[in-house]
Amino acid sequence: MLENYFGSGIAPTEEQKRRLLAVQAALELLKATLSDTNDGNGVEYQLKTAEKHVSTLADAIQAAVEKK
Repeated sequence: MLENYFGSGIAPTEEQKRRLLAVQAALELLKATLSDTNDGNGVEYQLKTAEKHVSTLADAIQAAVEKK
């Protein structure tokens, strides 16, 4: 989904690659959660709610993967 986020011909750093993978994982989790949610709220509300959680979820995923 975000494979070319840094643009073509630009080599992302290892740190950027790890963060991108964490964000992709967070987006996949949110996508699955939102597709399974029928709480009566509109799409705009659900997207705003998801937007609040992407970074936090990506942080948690990245921390779990990098934990030694």
